[in-house]
Amino acid sequence: MIREGAVRTDVGGNVSSAWRIGLDHAAVTTSDLTVAVDFYSNVLGLTLRIVEDDPIRRGHQRAFLCDGSGREVIELIEMPELGHPAIPGRGAIHHIGFRMSRTDWHTLRGRLDAAGYPYDEIDSRLFVRDADGLVLEIEVAS
Repeated sequence: MIREGAVRTDVGGNVSSAWRIGLDHAAVTTSDLTVAVDFYSNVLGLTLRIVEDDPIRRGHQRAFLCDGSGREVIELIEMPELGHPAIPGRGAIHHIGFRMSRTDWHTLRGRLDAAGYPYDEIDSRLFVRDADGLVLEIEVAS
């Protein structure tokens, strides 16, 4: 059962101390990066910060868009293979990024280890899948 104001507990069921975690960005897949950038910037009003080569998907690009305060909130990931209407995943959330202090990040990593919960650590970022398989990226706040 989900309860409002539920208290976070550790793997032993003990009430854990609170830490601060903040939403960093949402990564959205798109079959047409140009059209997606146009929508998010010219229709929705976000500001395009950069279009760059995707460091993971070589030969493809990604774009970062900022809100009114200049904070990156949307990462668009080019996936032209999703262009066919029969292929699922168009416009899907690719991953959700969170940011937390270095101390809290290490605490979280320790909790994942203690629980035996699988994750990947790449360049000081944790990649964890939620119960439905959605990728969560957790990085250290700068």
